[in-house]
Amino acid sequence: MQAGDRIPLETERGYHVEFQTETPLLQRPVCPVHLGFYMTPMTGRLRVAGTVELGGTSAGPNPCQFELLDRGVRQYFPKLDHASAKWLGFRPSLPDSRPVIGRSRNSKNVIFAFGHGHLGLTLAAITSRLVASLINGDTDPLTTGFTPDRFPS
Repeated sequence: MQAGDRIPLETERGYHVEFQTETPLLQRPVCPVHLGFYMTPMTGRLRVAGTVELGGTSAGPNPCQFELLDRGVRQYFPKLDHASAKWLGFRPSLPDSRPVIGRSRNSKNVIFAFGHGHLGLTLAAITSRLVASLINGDTDPLTTGFTPDRFPS
């Protein structure tokens, strides 16, 4: 609200578990779609991530989410040791699952571009194009439906 706009930002909480491996278990990221997470080979380890919950930044991690990832990866790699690392990351998200891209209602010198949830990197190129268009004074039809004025002030 520092720019004067009320935007109901929520926090997506993404869970990650890593396992040390002597040799790579996979050659590329793999997603068992029915389990809803990714297994990604890293140097010396396997990262398992993908579960998401809405829960703010102050609550502690939900152990059930870590257990879900651990049980799922063991369907493919039952001999894995205990997880070497577990953590929870935060991503900005909005109730309607769409980012905010557009000018502030209260300060025309402020252009918002946030709330992409877990798709920030994926949507970075198109978002930067839209922001550049707004800076140049163009009205891009792609920003319709993403502007901050879709939320009541």
